[in-house]
Amino acid sequence: MEGGGAKGAYHIGVVKSLYEMGFDFQAVAGTSVGALNGAMIVQGEIDKAYDIWYNLCPEKVIRLTDTERRELKYIGEQEKRLGAKLERLRKIIADRGLDISPLESLLRAVIDEEKIRNSKMEFGIVTYDLTSRRPVEVYKEDIPHGKLIDYLIASSSLPVFKLKTIDDKVYLDGGIYNVLPVNLVQQKGCKDVVVIRTYTPFGRIRKFNEKGLNIINIGPTESLGPVLDFSTTRARRNLLLGYFDAKRVVLKLKGKRYYIKPFKKDENFFVDYFVELDDAHIKSVCELFGIENTYGRRALFEHIIPKIGNILNIPSNASYGDIVVSLIEHAAQVLEIEQFSIYTIKELLTNIMKKYRGTSEDIIKQIPAFIRNMNVISKIVKDKIIVKIAVELLGNMLEKDL
Repeated sequence: MEGGGAKGAYHIGVVKSLYEMGFDFQAVAGTSVGALNGAMIVQGEIDKAYDIWYNLCPEKVIRLTDTERRELKYIGEQEKRLGAKLERLRKIIADRGLDISPLESLLRAVIDEEKIRNSKMEFGIVTYDLTSRRPVEVYKEDIPHGKLIDYLIASSSLPVFKLKTIDDKVYLDGGIYNVLPVNLVQQKGCKDVVVIRTYTPFGRIRKFNEKGLNIINIGPTESLGPVLDFSTTRARRNLLLGYFDAKRVVLKLKGKRYYIKPFKKDENFFVDYFVELDDAHIKSVCELFGIENTYGRRALFEHIIPKIGNILNIPSNASYGDIVVSLIEHAAQVLEIEQFSIYTIKELLTNIMKKYRGTSEDIIKQIPAFIRNMNVISKIVKDKIIVKIAVELLGNMLEKDL
């Protein structure tokens, strides 16, 4: 499990989902928050770990002064000036770091060292010995008795935290050396490996020899938020993202934002569907896009579908099935249809049709056709157009056996 601070809720969502789908594990390795979550997994308490993240709030991780609270709020805000963020981080570090005594108290309350040591699962973590300036990759059997929690804290000592001292040595977050320690399970003889990514902006991923490994990569397709966003809202969303992203990978679900069951039909079905599309629907979409003097299938394949691909940033090598999924997903998002559920393509399309109340054509038609055709209209109007296009182009699909 990759490090990533507050992004760690994602790990637990993934693992809970994997257990429900019948996975079992021989070994666990993690860096930083991956080490903390790994400890809970190894001691066999994934449900307790889920509850901890579900009820998380900043006060359970960091003891903040009013000044630090303001600084962290500033860092977490969406702003473009990375330099300003780094300056704020440097200020916190210069002030000797954030007090994570609440996190330490939480770990001492929930981590059971004996359960971990007695577990059949191997367990490895990474930290960095700042005093000796060397990486420390250790398994549970290498850690002195009574010091397991200390090493977990050492592994997760982000540079903005007060650093952990063990036996007169100062330790720093293991991500400085290896934020995704696949090598630690590989060295224990594991061949089938689940790699859980958080795409943390901090840390180094060290290369490992993938030969002989069967790797399942699970990672988010949308942002997990800032590393220091320990808010309850963010943690709960990341748990859900992890839970459903694991199902996307294992069950081979379609979609990037939504979770859509694999099609019964092949690519030829979607090609034939568009070829057979009624001229009236094509003409309506041409008018929405401001396409004049061209109708019928030629307009559909030469103008409309490429334009949809451009608006939705669909790769040029995408299949027609991929285009249908992207169009449905975008319309569902605009209409605020529940994300965290597993749908058939027909179920999601049905929800779109039910929630659709007639996009305001008046707003669209007030914009001259040549402007609509130039793609310079606002995102709000584009969203309205995309929803209506999904309804016009895909409505007849509900009559098909998908």
